[in-house]
Order: sequence, then C-alpha cells, then structure tokens
Amino acid sequence: MLPKRLEGHPLTICFRILEAMGKPGEYVWQVGKTKPGMEVRLAYLREAIRWLRIKAQEPIWRELPVDFRTFVESTQLLNKRGVLWPRVVECAMELNSGRYVEAVLTGAIGVAKTTLALYTQAYQLYVLSCLADPHRLFDMDPSSEILVIFQSVTKNLAQDVDYRRFRDMIYASPYFTTLYPFDAERESDMRFPRNVVVKPVAGHDAAALGQNVIGGIIDELNFMAVVENSKATRDSTTYDQAAQNYNAIARRRESRFMQMGTLPGMLCLVSSRNYPGQFTDKKEAEARTNPRIYVYDKRLWEIRPERFCGDKFRVFIGDETRKPRILDDDEIVALEEDRLVMAVPVEYRPTFEADLLPALRDVGGVSTQALHPFMMNTDAVAGCFGKVLSIASREDCDFRATRLQLYPRRIQHPDEPRFAHVDLALTKDSAGVSVGHVPSFVDVNRGDTIETLPLIQYDLVLEVRPPRGGEIELENIRRLLYALRDQLKLPLKWVSFDQYQSRDSMQIMSRQGFIVGYQSMDIDTFAYDVIKQAFYDDRVRAPAHPKAQKEMTTLEIDTKKNKIDHPPQGSKDVSDSMAGVALGLTMRREIWIRHKVPLTRIPPSLTQNKEQSKASLSYLDIEREARGVEVRRVV
Repeated sequence: MLPKRLEGHPLTICFRILEAMGKPGEYVWQVGKTKPGMEVRLAYLREAIRWLRIKAQEPIWRELPVDFRTFVESTQLLNKRGVLWPRVVECAMELNSGRYVEAVLTGAIGVAKTTLALYTQAYQLYVLSCLADPHRLFDMDPSSEILVIFQSVTKNLAQDVDYRRFRDMIYASPYFTTLYPFDAERESDMRFPRNVVVKPVAGHDAAALGQNVIGGIIDELNFMAVVENSKATRDSTTYDQAAQNYNAIARRRESRFMQMGTLPGMLCLVSSRNYPGQFTDKKEAEARTNPRIYVYDKRLWEIRPERFCGDKFRVFIGDETRKPRILDDDEIVALEEDRLVMAVPVEYRPTFEADLLPALRDVGGVSTQALHPFMMNTDAVAGCFGKVLSIASREDCDFRATRLQLYPRRIQHPDEPRFAHVDLALTKDSAGVSVGHVPSFVDVNRGDTIETLPLIQYDLVLEVRPPRGGEIELENIRRLLYALRDQLKLPLKWVSFDQYQSRDSMQIMSRQGFIVGYQSMDIDTFAYDVIKQAFYDDRVRAPAHPKAQKEMTTLEIDTKKNKIDHPPQGSKDVSDSMAGVALGLTMRREIWIRHKVPLTRIPPSLTQNKEQSKASLSYLDIEREARGVEVRRVV
C-alpha cells in the first residue's frame, strides 16, 4: 500500500504503473538501440520499485504549505492582506493551484502582470521552503544551488525593476525574516537555507548556464531584440533574444527538475503586447493545446470594473489590411467581424481619439501591425492587389520542391519595356522578385494642380523561399529572368538588385544584354515614397499576393534613421522588390519620352527627392540613357 502522504505526489504515478503492470516482461524496454532480455528488464523494475519504496518512506514535506490566498493574507507569512486586487487574487489562486508549470502574463499596461508574477514567485519560494529536503527529492547534490532567476532585456533592468521589488517584499515578510530568512548582507542575490538562491541574471541565453533553475520571471519578452544577420547565431541567421532566453531556461528546468512529467516551481513570462506574432502570442497559441500553461490576458476594466461608469464606445482594432478606427455609435459591423470590435470604457475615449495605435496597445492590450505605420491608408493598398493576373503560376517557390510555370497568354501590353527588381537572399530570408511596366500615364488631381504620373502594372510578384535545408540558388532567379525575355518574349530591359553582394549576378546579366543597376530600399525612404504615392493615387495594378500585401501594410517608418523597416518577426523582401520596380519605372526618363509626356511635367516632388536620395540608381546614368547612351553597369 502507498502511504497516504504520497497520494497526489508525482511519484505516485510511477508506483501505480509498476503495480498495475503485473507482467513486466510483456513490455519492451529499450536501452540505447538494443532490447534487453527478460532478466535485465526484471532487474530494472525491481530497482525502480526499491527506489520508490525508499522514497515512500521519506518525508516529503517539512510542513504542508497553505494555499496562495492564505499565504498572502496571513500575518505570519507574507502579511499583504488587501494589497492585491480581488480579481488578481482569484487569478493567482488558479495559477498557483498546482495545475500549471508556466504562466504567460500579457495584455494591457497597468493590469498587475508583474505584480502577479512577483507574488507567484514569493509563493513558490514558500512552497519550496516547506519541502523536507528538496535536493534529495530532486536527486541533486546538496551543495548545488536551486535557483530562482529574474531576467529582462538587460540585467540592470531585471535588477532595478523586478528583483528590487521582490527583495523588498520578502524582506518585509514575517515568514521570510524569521522562519526562512535570507542573507540580507548580500545585495547581488538572496541566499536562503538549503542552498536556495534568488538573483537577477543577464539578458542573454547563457546567463544561467550550468545552473539549476527551478523557476523565475522573464520580463519584457515582446520588447527583446530581434536581430537579422546576427553574429550571435552560428549561421548568422536571425537572433531572437526572447526565444533564446526562454529555451535556455526551459531546458534547464526540464533537465534538472522534471519528474514523472511534471515540474516544480513556476516560470512566469511577462510582457505587454507589441507586434502580432510576438513571443507571448506564440506561447498563448501553445497554451490552447497545453493545459500546463496558464494565460493571464487582461485589461484594466476587466480587473477593476468599479473604476468605470459602465458606458462604452466601440473600436475596430483592424487586421492585416484594414487600419483601426473608432466606430460610430450607430455603425453596423458584420457578424463575422465582431471579433475585431472592442468595447472600451468611455473614460478612455479622449486617449483613443488623441493617438489610436498606442492606445490600442497600452490600454486595449492589442498587438497592432505597426506603431509608426508607413502606409496609413491600408484600404488603398489592399485595393491595388488582385487587379491583374500574374503571368506566374504561383505566389512563391523554391525552384526545388516547388517550381514555377509561366503563362504567356496573360501578358498585357507586350510592347512596353519591362523593369525587374530583385531583393536577394540566400538561407536566412526569402528573396523577392517583381517585374512590371507602364501601360500609360494618368492625371492626378492634387487640388491646386494636376500631376501626370505613370500607372505601374506588375506582370508578376514572386517570393523565392530557401529550399528546406539549403540556400537560394541565384542562378535560378537569373534563369527566370532569361525565360521571361527569351521564351515569353517579354521585353525585359532593366534589372536592378538591392545589395552589393549581387555584383556577380549584375555582371553576368550585363553580359547577357540587360541594363543592370543597384538600388537599395534600406538607405532612405525615397523608393517607398514613390510606391506609397502610387498606391494612394490608385496607380498600381498588382496581382493578388497576400504576403506582399501584408508586408506593405505592416511597414514602419524610422524617422530618426529616415528609413523604412519591417516589424520584428516580419519581413519586407517582396515589398522591397515591388518598391524597386515602382521607383525604376517612375524615374526612367525613357518611359516618359515613350509615352510622349514632356519632361517638364515631371512633378517637383520626384526631382527634388531624387537629388536627396541615396537609394536610387545613378540618375546621371539614367539621364545619359534618355539621350540615347545605353549604360549597362551602374555599380
């Protein structure tokens, strides 16, 4: 019979399994790649049963721990009655019920995310102190430390924000000053009896290397660095600080403390919302299938309803193609879009009217596509996609597992010269390839003047993905461009590339008769200024391409660096290729002359901005080309 004090303990599971097996010889136990014989398997089971019986005779608890509410409110324990909001206490009771091993604490600002994490760690520390011999229970060397860590973007931030607050709370606790005290003389960490240590660590994945991490807090996960082409990775791919830190801590917890499928302690993952697809979004998605992950996603009016009068206004939070907006009181929203509508207390209306996007993030706890969006009129962008059919059979390919077919019957305006721009990549990102032409010029009413500008029509927009386990072969992209010109007879004349590493492709294509050049989308905003105005003027005809459309609508502008960037975890490879085509076609004087538009009609915004731009092709060479001097090398 199993002692009653072990009922409900994880070791019970193993004991019951061994008791129920009856005939252990019927089970296959693999050691390495060999199947041991019957005697070996029986000896293994006898040793396992002997070990469990020894454990069953050992006391697990020095004293049984109380529940979370009692711990917080008891004058002999934490002595914090009335400090936590009632609804936060309810959530904390569930979080610390023993059913969870991780907690994702996110949502709006000011909803006690960090407070809940700190009190949870205090309770878990108390539970750990109630164990009779934690090192023996977890089969650890008594001289080794059992560590609770505090980690943030940097060690200073973790120490100044979370660790100091936690230390002050523990220092004021009757229980932790009398029955389970720490060495108050030490500032860098908190050392408790039986080698239990609480300390802040650096903000990188090696901060807790080799240490026995039983739990802790990783704060501001959604605001940690995401660095492309990082030297911090072995293959110079994207370095995701949040994912690296979490994986390092999670692996250490599992390797040191996993017993019978359960983990002691609690790992709290804390952060306000930032961008879609952020780290906490991924963990929330995981929680839908993993019942061991607790999710705390709140807004202030949900946990402090008594602060508000009860009247609310509605906000359409937007999606990948539509921008957020405050809805009119009588505005009707389709039933299928009701999930995109948030009811917000009227007390916040001035905040939302003053600056909608930050209010959605900070007050509504909604991750928005861009905090400083470049394309504000996302409806105009969306309206320009799907207007024509692509001459390619797919929106993406890797030229290995997925191949491309070309449809010559879809070619429109076959006599118009084509411009292609290639945003190159190898193994880290996708490459973008776009080909377009100008079928005509249109007049655009600017109120006090009329501007004549080109209509940009794309023949194809393509994402070239790295093949599984390999890298993009640039030769395949060149072959695609050769096929467009030589097999489909598409008058592809100009090809530009986005990076100096493309010099080899530029030289090869120059020898094949193309006019080639270098133009970057990352030095300044000029190329994107050109395509943005074309979108807003309804002068873009592009085939349907969901990724390119998403990239365009999630672009952010960095006013300090005067450049366009994508949000963390986002991309702009395909949108870069489209911007390159729009810039090239707009700035080719030969095209203006071909359509009999006097060069004197070129808007001042183009001529002034191109003089300041460092991103575009050599305009001296373009002007020479307009006078009949063909230039095949711009680098």
